[in-house]
Amino acid sequence: MRKEIGVASFILFIIFSAFKTQNALPEQLDWDTHFQGEPDQHSPYAAVTATQWQYSYTSKIRNNKLSIDFKFLAGVEPEKSWVKRSRIRDKNASRKLLNHEQGHVYINFLLLKNGEITIRDQRYTIGNHKRLIQATANKVSDYYSKMQDRYDDETKHGSDDEAQARWDEFLRKEMAKF
Repeated sequence: MRKEIGVASFILFIIFSAFKTQNALPEQLDWDTHFQGEPDQHSPYAAVTATQWQYSYTSKIRNNKLSIDFKFLAGVEPEKSWVKRSRIRDKNASRKLLNHEQGHVYINFLLLKNGEITIRDQRYTIGNHKRLIQATANKVSDYYSKMQDRYDDETKHGSDDEAQARWDEFLRKEMAKF
């Protein structure tokens, strides 16, 4: 009996550890794993990282009380992400470009974490929850979409080393909150 409890506890530990780790840190990009899409030959960019953020919820009303169960998902879409390998001239250029693309993943991770907090912490009523969840999600998504654009503009898509270093530091500090 003790052995069975030990085995069951170990299995539960592995399951909960895997679940916790899955959302604990953002994906670390790799050219071969995360950039499987066909490059857009008309694009001036050397690489594009496509990310996604999704949420869903189920709501139940029982005895005139509202309960909401949320689910959140974010990550890289490898089939939509691409790199023009011919534009990468050496290991240093590869490292710099991959670091810049990783910044997009970090911003998406901040969307995941802050979006979840913002949406979960909102006060909902039976009458407003559907509209308010949608409005809050749109507002959070818009904020981080604009951040993605600002990141590319300010870093000149990773080619401005000083601006990239400032963003790297900013993202490091923001990520440390989680």
